Amino acid sequence: MKVRGQALFAFVRFWSRRWTGAHLSAETQRGRDVMVVEAVHALTGQGRSASVNDVARELGLDQSGVSRMVTRAEHQGFVVRSAPGRIGAASVIANTAAGEELLRHAHAWQDEVLRTLTADWPAEDVETLMTLMERLVQAQNAADRTTLPS
Repeated sequence: MKVRGQALFAFVRFWSRRWTGAHLSAETQRGRDVMVVEAVHALTGQGRSASVNDVARELGLDQSGVSRMVTRAEHQGFVVRSAPGRIGAASVIANTAAGEELLRHAHAWQDEVLRTLTADWPAEDVETLMTLMERLVQAQNAADRTTLPS
């Protein structure tokens, strides 16, 4: 029998491989673009800035890897960087219209995957799953705010 923590991380590993399209290179890259756009969207939606370091913290990835991801997303036209006006300050990242469109498509795909996987579930079970996943994310976000420098 699996320990509950193991079940959580098996779930995360299973879906992270599918989320990034690990079986195809082009899908992997598009998944990374979506991750960047999603992080920028989440940060700016909270009224926060979105520097490379902010995006790295949001994604839980190292700054150098995220810097490459942001550069690629910028070259694809999904984000833009602008100088904040202070010498030595980090550039601010914002989503473009193309980035927001990419995000809309990603969210539609995510919704479709959930609908497909839970097609034979009672509606209340799907709602319970969603509520519990949201609670898990909120708990981690609260823990991050108390342990991470801003």
